[in-house]
Amino acid sequence: MRKNFRVIQINGFRGILVALAILACLIAGFVIFPGYVAMELWNFISSKTMLIPQLALMQGVLLWGIMVVSYMIIKKRSVIVSFKQPTELSEAELDEVMERIKMETTARMMSDVIAKSRMEKKSTILDVHSSDIEPKDEVSTSNKDIDN
Repeated sequence: MRKNFRVIQINGFRGILVALAILACLIAGFVIFPGYVAMELWNFISSKTMLIPQLALMQGVLLWGIMVVSYMIIKKRSVIVSFKQPTELSEAELDEVMERIKMETTARMMSDVIAKSRMEKKSTILDVHSSDIEPKDEVSTSNKDIDN
């Protein structure tokens, strides 16, 4: 643990307002302003060449983000995002994976067969019950005039 570790304590509504003001200044200074500069440079080149469309502030901020991420990827010493070549499986690991796939496939096929046999069994039971019942003739009713 660090010996000179300091805890920032925010007290009350005034402390929350100060923390929000600090956060807004950091966002404005490190995100919005460089995005505005990137937008102005892009639009200056756009007005001189007439080959590319102009950008709004949001696209300038996105352009700034693209430049920062590109710089971080290109910089060799401290890379936050790293791209690694996937490691190849050995023969034993590959055989183990194939065995697992075969077992799962077999289990899935068996459960499908069991489910189908249950469905066929239920349908035959329903057919037997429905064939035992003879159709009933409809009883006709007529309205009779009742005098009170």
